[in-house]
Formats: sequence, structure tokens, C-alpha cells
Amino acid sequence: MIGQALNRTWQQLLHPKFRSVFFTGVLVAMATLGGLLYLLNIYWPQDFSFGYSWLEWLDEAGFWAVAMVGSYVLFPAISTTVMGFLTDKIALAVEEEYYPHRIGSRKVPALEVVLGSLKLMILVIIINLIALIPYILLLVTAGTGTFLLFVAVNGFLLGREYFEMVAIRHMDAREVRRFRKRHSGKIFIGGAMIAVLFAIPFVNILAPIVGTAMMTHIYHNLASGRA
Repeated sequence: MIGQALNRTWQQLLHPKFRSVFFTGVLVAMATLGGLLYLLNIYWPQDFSFGYSWLEWLDEAGFWAVAMVGSYVLFPAISTTVMGFLTDKIALAVEEEYYPHRIGSRKVPALEVVLGSLKLMILVIIINLIALIPYILLLVTAGTGTFLLFVAVNGFLLGREYFEMVAIRHMDAREVRRFRKRHSGKIFIGGAMIAVLFAIPFVNILAPIVGTAMMTHIYHNLASGRA
């Protein structure tokens, strides 16, 4: 099911509605990195010195290391928040192509979208900040451990959010939560795949689009009992 969902998503990636969302994703990525670099440039200790000229390169290396880790923490949360307002466009394109008799018709109140998106953004940022020390320790000791922890943590959060963004177009919030809990394993796997995309530089710009489209396929497969 998940393999088919991903395959169909890649096949439809050049759809006109996908392209417009892609450019939004590029702008979000640039704004996230630009804002982070701006804040780091302001608050980074300018008068810090290691005392040895041959160690001064560590200061610049530390700056870019923090920028890289910070972008990995912030980008999934911010881009997913923005995607909350664009879900309809992607999900509708998928449903018109593959599920024309099951197009989501429930109108989601704008306030519900805003509050849900902000809640997720705050949650993703806080949990990833808590996991920051394990990320760094695993990077130093194991290397791949950081990647696996990132995928596990964000796979749960992103799988839950992307699924709910799609499913809420078909049922109310209470039904969505019950449905999600009943199929939590498959939804986590889908979320882990989205997290993997977010972990790959440049490919992560496509992650919100691929995640929404893939979760639309997963929802319809689960709803039809084909999973």
C-alpha cells in the first residue's frame, strides 16, 4: 500500500497544482534558512576566542553546524504549518486523478487549520530541541543513529499531522483521531518516509508535497479497507 502510494505520488509530481505548491516550498525553505542565519549572525558571540589562531576556524564551523542543525529542526515544522493551508490543492489533485468518486467535500474552518498547524509547529520544534543533545551525541558516537532518531521522532509527529490534514476533509476531528489510532502503525511508516525526505538536502523542499499526496493515497486505501 505505502509503496504504491509513493509510486503514484512521484508519477504525479509534475501536476500543475503540485508545481505551484513547490514554489511555495522553495520560498519557505529560503525564508527559514535566511531567518535562521540572520538571528545567528545577531546573537552569535562575536568576541569569543579559543586563544590560539589555528583554532579560530572552529568558531565558523560551529556557526554553520548550528545553522545546519537548526534548519533541520525548524524546516519540517514551518513547512508543514504552511502546508496546512495548501492541503486542499494537493489532496484534490490526487483525488481527481485516482479517487474521483471519493473527493473530500468537508470544509475545514480556517481557525481550525491555523490552530492545528501552530500546535504542530510548536510541538515539532520543542520535541526536536529536547532531542538535540541525543542527536549530537549519536552523531559523534554512531553517525547513523542521529538519522534514525530524527526519522523516528519526526515520523510519529509528521505522520500524525499529514494524515489528519488529509482525513479532516472527509470526517470530523473525533472520527479522524479514532481512525488514526486504529491504523497508527501504517501511518507511522508513512510519516517515517516523509521524515526521511525532510532529512535529505534539497529533496526536503519536496517533502511537504510528497507527504500530503502520499497520505491522501494512504487514507483512501485505509478507508476502503484495502490496507
